Amino acid sequence: MSSDPQHNVKRHSERQFHEQSEINKVLDNQYVAHVGFLDPDTQSPYVIPMGFARDNDRILLHGSTGSRIMMLMAKGVDLCLTVTQLNAIVVARSAFNSSMNYESVMIFGKARVLEEDEKYLALERITEKLIPGMWAYGRALTKKESAATIIVEVPMDKVSAKSRSGDPSDDEEDLGLGLWAGLIPLKTTHQPAVTALNAEGIPVPSHLL
Repeated sequence: MSSDPQHNVKRHSERQFHEQSEINKVLDNQYVAHVGFLDPDTQSPYVIPMGFARDNDRILLHGSTGSRIMMLMAKGVDLCLTVTQLNAIVVARSAFNSSMNYESVMIFGKARVLEEDEKYLALERITEKLIPGMWAYGRALTKKESAATIIVEVPMDKVSAKSRSGDPSDDEEDLGLGLWAGLIPLKTTHQPAVTALNAEGIPVPSHLL
């Protein structure tokens, strides 16, 4: 992880965390990375939500060969990937001191386009992150589909991670107001699989139960 001061947390620096295992846990628990970049042609900033997978010390992203963001990644634009896990709404005795409990990871760098012989393993990693068991269960990838797909890796060399946990931080003079304070926990869960209309009569496979 980067020790560059440029990537250190400035506000509430005490909330920054460095443990690689905790960073990996946040990345592995989430499915969407918001990818920010500056379009060199228009000088306009963009942030695009993308499915991703962590594979050891790299982030894998994929998209169509006709996708503008993928083409810009291939040209080596600077990227900032942000992944956030929201754990609770923090309700203080004032709107000003209310907050959120969260863990967030930011990854800075440039993407490298994977060669054709690297794409198969990368696609398997992405697929298994989103739908465990799908790589073995589903129809095999065709050469045409592979050719229409760009896969890039972003190294986890420059990382900044921040979190908040615990109770509200109320002002001392607000504690005696007789107002409630606490947390509204949030949790993302998998619900039972719903069969598509054109797949009626086919049982849900065991890897999705």
